[in-house]
Amino acid sequence: MLRFTKNVLPLVMLCIVATHSYVAASPQEGKPVVVCTTSILYSIVYDLAGDLIEVYMIANPSICPAHYDVRPGDVDMISKAQLILYHGFEPWINSLIEASNTQGVLVKISGPWNTPDALKSRYIDVANCIEEYLNIDVSARLNACLRSIDAAASEIKARAEELKVGEVKVVCMQWLKDFVSWIGFNIVSTYGPPEKLSTSDVSNLVDTCRSEEVALVIDNLQSGTAIGEYLSDELGLIHVVLTNFPYTEPNLTNFTLVMRRNAKILFEAVTVYKYRRKLTVLEARLDFWRTIGIGLSIVSIVEAVLLIYLWRRSR
Repeated sequence: MLRFTKNVLPLVMLCIVATHSYVAASPQEGKPVVVCTTSILYSIVYDLAGDLIEVYMIANPSICPAHYDVRPGDVDMISKAQLILYHGFEPWINSLIEASNTQGVLVKISGPWNTPDALKSRYIDVANCIEEYLNIDVSARLNACLRSIDAAASEIKARAEELKVGEVKVVCMQWLKDFVSWIGFNIVSTYGPPEKLSTSDVSNLVDTCRSEEVALVIDNLQSGTAIGEYLSDELGLIHVVLTNFPYTEPNLTNFTLVMRRNAKILFEAVTVYKYRRKLTVLEARLDFWRTIGIGLSIVSIVEAVLLIYLWRRSR
């Protein structure tokens, strides 16, 4: 089945994360060190003050941060930080803080980030945090980032309306619901992480997809793609894989770019779906006219036989 997926480039990501961990051990003299638990926080800090501070991420962006395995280098990284930013869903952060004996300030940046309004709120939260704890004014850069988010949002929504995505029924992983709904898709059902779904849950999802004539199944890269792959193979749905974190690909350096990438993949899937649907209609029409043609041929043959019969009787 056709699947819209992007290669995660695990080797590249391993190199990126390893580089962050190594450099953190030798921060540049005079610059404050900020450590972020995830790539989304890292990208926001870098956008706002990347040349003014030393910023590092901990968790590999291609996996769920809740499942991240802490490494010895992370302890050293945290120990050198003046500011540590986290979301609140990282179960390993407290033990890491205790093990590092850090004197840095731990700040929770909570809330979603995968819609334009939510993302702007996280940028504002981080900007306020940088100003409060590091005494660095990033207001000009913040405004530029907010404008960039608004521009991306306008372009995405315009394309969504052009494609009439509201007519397209989808099922998606629950952590993507806000973004997929914001674009305008008709979400008929959502599902949780694959490891938490029972056989009954999957069976019900299959039944829903069949009864609702769902077109797309949308997976979250960090949660795994097993459900989407299964539904695609079982029902012929178009399988789409989105990312909820930047840096899963080298060019995805912030979430504004991630939104553009995710939207592009969704729109490509919609285009393919509509193309498939047109082909189905054309095939149905072709079958209809083929049947009509066969019927007319049979009628013509019968008429010819009848005429011959009547002609012979009249002699």
